[in-house]
Formats: sequence, structure tokens, C-alpha cells
Amino acid sequence: MDRFVNQFSEIGKLNAVMLHRPGDELNQVTPDFFDDMLIDDTLYLPAAQRDHDRFAEILRENGAAVYYLKDLFCEVIANDKLRLQYIEDFLTQSPIPGDAVRDAIRAYLLPKSPSDLFDAVARGIRPRDLAAIPGNRIALDVTNVYPFILDPMPNIYFTRDTSMCIGGGMVISSMSMPSRSRETLFTRYIHDYHPLFTASPVPLWYDNEQRYNMEGGDVLILSDKLLAIGCGERTNIAAVEMLANRVFAEGFERILVFNNPRSRKFMHLDVLCTMVDYDKFITHPCIYEKQFDVYELTGKPGKLSISCTTDPVNKIFARCLGLPAVKFIEMGGGDPIIAAREHWNMGSNSLTLSPGNIAVYDRNEVTNELLIKAGIKLNLVPAGELVRGRGGPRCMSMPINRSAI
Repeated sequence: MDRFVNQFSEIGKLNAVMLHRPGDELNQVTPDFFDDMLIDDTLYLPAAQRDHDRFAEILRENGAAVYYLKDLFCEVIANDKLRLQYIEDFLTQSPIPGDAVRDAIRAYLLPKSPSDLFDAVARGIRPRDLAAIPGNRIALDVTNVYPFILDPMPNIYFTRDTSMCIGGGMVISSMSMPSRSRETLFTRYIHDYHPLFTASPVPLWYDNEQRYNMEGGDVLILSDKLLAIGCGERTNIAAVEMLANRVFAEGFERILVFNNPRSRKFMHLDVLCTMVDYDKFITHPCIYEKQFDVYELTGKPGKLSISCTTDPVNKIFARCLGLPAVKFIEMGGGDPIIAAREHWNMGSNSLTLSPGNIAVYDRNEVTNELLIKAGIKLNLVPAGELVRGRGGPRCMSMPINRSAI
């Protein structure tokens, strides 16, 4: 790899990727607080870890170096100065009820090793964690049925949400849901301080301090000239404009902006559409039927223009990719019941390992059979537990480096 961060497509051979192996943060989720934690089910951790380990193994079998979020972060905060700085940044970004509680959390975190510190903030902080720390904390003496002072982070195994690499640069997401904003500090510290990212400077196209929301699951890199970005529940058009002004200087020339339905089941573009080969895509029926508007953003930094296009999405993709046609493999084979079920189970959320070679969940049998018939090689990821968090192989991975196509 000539440079560590290098991603100009969705389908080039995957050389390096960042994952997070699920940890004790998943054991903190209870049904009463699904909405607070942005998760839809409880997961059985041993099975989730087993299935995630198989996912990582598949990536290695296909030639990708697998880096773990926790390992990279802990290598950064092994530096005492950076560990103290991180704790202060974490406290600043957290909704803490009062200075006395803030001081107690600081005292709770300060003695911890890098690994224990990561686990503590990911697991969430409960009143009992502060019980041995002296001090008068009236805010915690008021009866509260909510068990956490600071929420756990059960979604961090979806590393795509909080960051993405585009070209030779990186985006640290500005999360739409405040409960997930603290997750971005992990990747921000990795980008800013880890030698893998600092040895050769990695531009930051967008960061977690921006006021307009943007999340990694909404961004598809269709070629070295073309991005597709969903604007819906999680990504704001103003963020797309800011990103365009920066990545157009990198050589990208066009962004297709999808005006996604604003609902959780359509939360990111990559649960509706992923690229699996030079001319093949898995799509939700709403993409095939073009149930919402698509815009083309072009121009140069500081001189952008946008227009709505009336063509079907397959024709838009073909034209912008310079192909005579593209093939849409419709999730569920067009059956509305099967499509709804397999969409819920992330049937289109594939991770391409090389052209025509993808990682997908094993449970979406109808869509998977259609992919096989279209000549796509499938690497099946066990989905029994991981899918309960409502994310698939693409959501669970943050590609860092791909070969050119």
C-alpha cells in the first residue's frame, strides 16, 4: 500500500479495514431503553462475538488487514497526556448532571488503564460506579428510573456510522443522534494521533465538530469521480455541500444526492443500495422504483450547482459511470413480503471485498440466491445475533484502503 488511506471505490480489492469486536456494552441493553440506546433488541454477547470473529476471518481470508478500533485507540491513549486529554474531551461532550458528578466521573476514569478506560466509557457509567468516590452528589440522590448517568455505546460495532475514508482523506461523522456523538471521539483520536494515520497526513474532509449531520452509512463511493449520498434521517444537505467543496478538490466531480425517506428503516443509503460489481447493485424496491428524488451536485469548490434528475436510478448510475447499462438485483426478488423481511435483516447491506465478491448475511436466502444467479461470489456471515443491532456487513466495517479498479 503506497498510502495507508486510499479508497476511490466501493468494489476495489479491500486491503485494510477497521472493525470493533462487540464487548460488554451490549450487555447493558434492556428492552425498556431501546429508544434511548438506538437499538432494537438485546444481543447474546458470546454468540455476537463468535459471529463477528467469523466476519473478521472472512475479511482476512480475502486478503484484508483487520484493525480493531479498541486496539488503535488504546495505542493512542497509552500516552498519558493523550489519555488525560481524552478524558476531558469525553467529559465535555457528555451530558453530565452537574459539576460534582463530573468530578466524580473524572476520578473514576483517571486511574484506569487504556483498555479499562475504553471498556468503561463504552459500557456506560452507572451511579454504582461512583459509589466509592467521596463527595456530595445531590443530582444522583434524586430517584431516577433510568439506570445510567452516561449511556452505554451498544452501536460501536457499526464502525461505518462514525467515520469513513474517501479518496486519500477521512470523514469523522457528525452524528444525528446525540446519544451516539461520544463514539466519534474514538475515531477522532485515532485519526489525529495514531502513527498509521499521522505518518503521512490524512486530510479531514469533514469532522465531528461540524453542526450539520453526516454519517458514513449514507455515503457510497461509486468511482474515483462519483459519490452517492443519502440525505434523510441521518445526513443533512448542508453537510453534503461542505463535503463537496472539499472532495471535489481531491478529483471527485459529481455527487448523486438521494432524498431518502426520513424513517428509521431507511436510516442510511447503504440499507437501500450497495454496489457489488462494476455494473451490479443490490437495491431496495424504493430505489428501483425511484420513490424519491435524486439530484446531481457538480461544479468546483466554491462554485457548486445542483439539479434534479428525472431519469430512473439505473440509467443515472449507468450514465455517470460511463457504462451502457447497470443491473439492479432487487432485494427479495420483487416480492413485497420477502423484500420487507430481507430489508429488515440487511439484505442489501453488503461489503464488497473485490469486484463481484462480497460479504453478506446468511439469512437473506432469496436475495442471496439472486446474487449467485447474477454471478456474484458470496461470503456468508452468520447473522443470528449481529443483525439484531440493525446493521449488516457494510455497517460493521470501515474500509481504509482499496486497490484501484
